[in-house]
Amino acid sequence: MNYINTSTSDILLQKTLKRKIHFSGVGIHSGRAVSIIIEPAEYDTGIIFERTDLKNNNLIKAVIDNVVESRLCTKIANSSGNFVATIEHLMAAFSALGIDNAIVKLNSSELPALDGSSNEYVKRILDSGIKALNKRRKFFKVLKKVEVKSGNRFISITPSNTLSINISINYPETIIGHSEYFYTHTQDNFINDLSKARTYTLYEDIEKMRTAGLAIGGNLNNAVVVDKYKILNPEGLRFEKEFVKHKTLDCIGDFYLLGMQLVGNIDCFAPGHNLNQQLIREILKNKNNYSIEDVTPQNNNDKFLDLIDNNNASTQINCVA
Repeated sequence: MNYINTSTSDILLQKTLKRKIHFSGVGIHSGRAVSIIIEPAEYDTGIIFERTDLKNNNLIKAVIDNVVESRLCTKIANSSGNFVATIEHLMAAFSALGIDNAIVKLNSSELPALDGSSNEYVKRILDSGIKALNKRRKFFKVLKKVEVKSGNRFISITPSNTLSINISINYPETIIGHSEYFYTHTQDNFINDLSKARTYTLYEDIEKMRTAGLAIGGNLNNAVVVDKYKILNPEGLRFEKEFVKHKTLDCIGDFYLLGMQLVGNIDCFAPGHNLNQQLIREILKNKNNYSIEDVTPQNNNDKFLDLIDNNNASTQINCVA
């Protein structure tokens, strides 16, 4: 990725925050007040959530094996059933900023909605500073085409040297309509094009969600609400294609549940959290579908993983799994 004020060697190393940061807000689904502290962690820690409101069995690692069934958000749980929900926006920020290791302490079961995007997370992490650790990063490189479907919805991945997403959504008879977007995952692209894209909902679905115990904390400050051909938020949209861009942001967060950066070309129509997670699980079913690699600087012209380094640094790939 295009890290600010980092050397080429630092780009290839695992990262954490330089200092802890605090957030507070309300969970968009639970409606409960929550405070979180994100703390630096040592290399190979990964992303760990710690429920400070629980005395025992309160650690939950953000990996695909810990994902449990949920609606409208990404939810992880440990073997004791203790869970954390709506982690996708923070996970997307971690992915974009190259944060491999962090401890996320929270006093509730759901992260705060903040403004419904990754923007606040990105700003505060950058303000905190990013620290390189003395261990190389690993990358999850797809080697074969893998696809999952649900009705007319689908998501597929093919080999590539970057993570890119070609995505489309369709909400007929609404202002959203049919929307397409192509995204290549770099720090700059995420900050400039995705990080401010907010979650959204159709006004007609709100009552059904709340009857199901969802979206209790949702409001016009943390979501875009669409009533047919009208945006109910007084300020309107933040930029063109905000809806499909938020779907892309969610994909980035969900793919980071691999515990490392995914490398491949994604093509999808109407993806969602469950479909994103199905794709990861489908890839993992066969070890011939992927390799886990690290990147070592060498004096050659191989430019693997443009998303890591856009400054013409040369690299060599070491397969480690």
